[in-house]
Amino acid sequence: MENLYFDLTRELNAEGSIAVLASGQAVVFYRLAIMSKDGDWILRETVAACRRVLDVLGRRGARYRPGAPLDVRWLAQGWSSHFELFDDRGRRIRCDFVTRPPRISPAELRDAFAAAAPVLVIPIEPLIRMKQTQRAKDYPVIGELARLLPPDREVELTTDPDRVLSLAPVHGKASKRRAVQAAREGRSRDDVVVELAREADRMQAVDRARLERYRAAAEPYLRELHSSEIDSLDLPEAHRRAVEIAQRTLPLGPIVEEDGEYGTAQ
Repeated sequence: MENLYFDLTRELNAEGSIAVLASGQAVVFYRLAIMSKDGDWILRETVAACRRVLDVLGRRGARYRPGAPLDVRWLAQGWSSHFELFDDRGRRIRCDFVTRPPRISPAELRDAFAAAAPVLVIPIEPLIRMKQTQRAKDYPVIGELARLLPPDREVELTTDPDRVLSLAPVHGKASKRRAVQAAREGRSRDDVVVELAREADRMQAVDRARLERYRAAAEPYLRELHSSEIDSLDLPEAHRRAVEIAQRTLPLGPIVEEDGEYGTAQ
């Protein structure tokens, strides 16, 4: 079946690997969902990669949506850039770009860009960590993604209590995960469910706090961006306007640090 986001990934990478498909469309790629309304990419943190994206999207008539400029100065601090375009059948395509997704190591990013594949897609484990967001709907997806991993990794990442109970006796011996320890101690399924819920709640709280700091820092920028009617401008002019506004109103310093790595505003 035709997938506009897979096609766009190929087009972005036609002159070199610069964009790795992530988030919902990556879940579609792994055949665990039929569709996702947006496209999310991890972009190489280079001026050339940003220029390539702007060229490709500009030819397709894209417009900026509220978000940081597609510029390495802001992307390197964890901000994200958002665009919207319509294909020749009138279908809306939303495109979001980051260079420093939360909870993903530089080594994992290098490996993702080095992969040889028709469509560059983030591997399963980094995708799972990207899905550890404030949104409750992401946690069942994590459970399905984890089933694609070897058992010793699935037991560390699954959100499915029955998989924890099944895998823990053999594959969870060295695990420090509380839900796995509860299963190994022979505690009830309810206890495992409670431990998984507590774990998810902690991850949601961390992500919520991270995004709130980005939201507060972006308020002056987004107010001025909205009043500039940037979504009505052609992409080159919109980009120039976004950069000009951001230089005055959007922090260049890190808003969030997680284990020495910047998080990402999404």
